[in-house]
Amino acid sequence: MENLALCPSLTEVDLSYNRIVRIEGLDTLDELKRLNLAANEIDRIENVKLLNSLETLQLEGNNISNLDEVQALSKLPCLRNLSLRLGDGELRNPVCEHPGYYTAVRRMLPKLQSLDGERTVLADASAAEENPFDSLSLPTPTPWLKDFSFDLDAPSKGGPLEGTQEFEQALTDCKRLSARAQSLIDDYKGQAKA
Repeated sequence: MENLALCPSLTEVDLSYNRIVRIEGLDTLDELKRLNLAANEIDRIENVKLLNSLETLQLEGNNISNLDEVQALSKLPCLRNLSLRLGDGELRNPVCEHPGYYTAVRRMLPKLQSLDGERTVLADASAAEENPFDSLSLPTPTPWLKDFSFDLDAPSKGGPLEGTQEFEQALTDCKRLSARAQSLIDDYKGQAKA
């Protein structure tokens, strides 16, 4: 990791698979946004506190075994993507085996958007405190066919197909509501793209 000071405008550095033991020599890389140190021999996360522009850090496949090492990354204001393991294969750190690994890292680095390739924002949203629809109260529906007779041979006061007009009207209303809902969805998608 020598002579990187000669290139202070670097935005991406890939030093994976280089048998690097210690993180050093990055202090002058003020514009560095992406750093790949995967598959090395690093056991401590150090000398990164001056990387104020760093957004993505890949450290999978190293020897980091202590959760406290991750705390050093909390000083990086722009860090949004961190990788300490890649899938279930060999590219992982011993720290990933800790039972509270995911929760502890998310607590230490609350601004992360992805951890080990998983979108943490979506994971957090799925673990929201409560579902807003749980408190929604809907009236008990009235059966559509409550006055409809399916028995064509049975005598009834309105004839064998009593209630047919009501059923047809309910079916028409449902089709109209479905078309309106689809129109609203299409409008929403159009606004989201704009």
